[in-house]
Amino acid sequence: MSLKALSADERQVVFACLAAAAHGPFFDDEEFHTLIGLDRHEVAAIAAAAPDIDDADEAVLLAINNSLNNLLWYPHREEEAWESLIPASPEEVWRIFNKWRGGDGPAGDRAYWQALM
Repeated sequence: MSLKALSADERQVVFACLAAAAHGPFFDDEEFHTLIGLDRHEVAAIAAAAPDIDDADEAVLLAINNSLNNLLWYPHREEEAWESLIPASPEEVWRIFNKWRGGDGPAGDRAYWQALM
């Protein structure tokens, strides 16, 4: 898993997803840590530090992996917020997420469970 494997535009989508996860309506405060593995303020700090983040750092790795995974598969029902906060379709975010993870992962429900950290 490496941000270096992504293009500049793809990295910008990842950074937007981090900000959307931290500041958007996608995840309730009570569930945030359970879903992401970090507190909301930790993900917000990582998003604010972008592009100067290193996904070799465990907190950054968790933030990216679990934010993108849950934005894609958690039933947040926030399609309008997605369109205003994330500059890519869910299909494009999935492609970028899969590329960042280093391969051809499965689609659908199986993808969610395999991508959890």
